[in-house]
Amino acid sequence: MRICDLAESLGCPFEGDGEYRVRQVASLEDGSPEALGFVRSEKHLPELSNSKVGAVIAPAGVDVGGRPVIRSPNPGLHFARAVALLHPRSRPEPGVHPSAEVDASAEIDSKASVGPHCSVGARCRVGAGSVLHPQVTLYPDVSVGADCTLHARVVVREGTRIGDRVVLQAGVVLGTDGFGYVFDEGGGWEHIPHTGGVIIEDDVEVGANSTIDRSMLRDTRIGRGTKIDTLVMIGHNCEVGEHAILAAQVGMAGSSTVERRVIMMGQSALAGHLTVGEGAFVGGRAAVSSDVPPHTRVWGTPHLEERRWFRSIAVFKKLPELVKRLRAIEKHLGLGKH
Repeated sequence: MRICDLAESLGCPFEGDGEYRVRQVASLEDGSPEALGFVRSEKHLPELSNSKVGAVIAPAGVDVGGRPVIRSPNPGLHFARAVALLHPRSRPEPGVHPSAEVDASAEIDSKASVGPHCSVGARCRVGAGSVLHPQVTLYPDVSVGADCTLHARVVVREGTRIGDRVVLQAGVVLGTDGFGYVFDEGGGWEHIPHTGGVIIEDDVEVGANSTIDRSMLRDTRIGRGTKIDTLVMIGHNCEVGEHAILAAQVGMAGSSTVERRVIMMGQSALAGHLTVGEGAFVGGRAAVSSDVPPHTRVWGTPHLEERRWFRSIAVFKKLPELVKRLRAIEKHLGLGKH
C-alpha cells in the first residue's frame, strides 16, 4: 500500500515520498526497508536511527531521519490501525459447516459462520457477521450479537447474552455455576442453584481460558468496551463497568464490583462484596480487602495507597539492617536477652 493511501485511510497527514510502498509492519529492531514502524516520542530516536524500517508513524516535529512519515498525535493507536489494514485477518465464509450440530429451533443469520463440530442449542440466536470457530458450544437460549468472534472451544452456558462485536478467545467459558455452597443437615456441602445469567455488552474482549460465572439470582454483567486478559476468573454476581481493563490472572470473588475505567493489573485479586471505584488503579498482585475509592491507586497485600505502599517497600528492604541496628542499641542499653 502506498504510504499516501495508508495515511488517508488513517486520517493523518504524511510527509515525504507518498509513492513509497509499505508491505508490512515491524518493530524498530526487526524492521526492513519495506516495513512500517512507529515511535511515540523523541526518546525512541536512538532506536530509530539504528533501525532498517523504511517508514514510520511519529508525532509532529519528531525527526525521523528523512523517512516517509505519517504524523500522528497518538502513534500507538494509528500503528495498531495500520496493522489491521496491512495484515487483515481472514474470516470464514458465511454458512454452517456440515459437521456442526445446530438445533432446528436455533436462528443463525445467513451472514454468520458456524465452523466444524460446533454445537448450537435450542432457541439460540447468532447474529449477522458473527463467526463460531471449530468446536464452539452454545447451550440452549444463548444469544450472540452481530460481528462477534468466538474462537475454538469456547463454551457458552444456557441463557447467556452476548452483545455485538464481542471477541472470545480460545477456551473461554461463560455462564458456569457460581462457587456457592451451604451446609446441609449432616454437615456436608450442598450446592446453591444459580438461576441468574451472564450479560456481555458490546465491544467486550475476553482472553483465552478466562471464566465468568453465572449469578445465583441476578445477572453477572461485563460492561461495554471492557477488555479482559487471559486466565481471568470473574465470580458469580459480579459487575464490571464500561471500558475496564483486567490483566492476566485477575480474580474477582462473588458479588464484587469494578466500576468503569478501572485498571486491575496482573494477578491482582478482589475479595467478595467489595467495590473498586471509577477510574481506580490496582497494581500487580495487589490483594484488595476493602473498598477502593474512585481514582485511587493501590498496591500490595493487603492493599495500600500507592505512595504509602512504596514507602513501606522502601522500609521493608532495609529491615535486616534496621534489625541489626536495633539489636546493637538493645545490647548497648542492656535490654537484650538475659
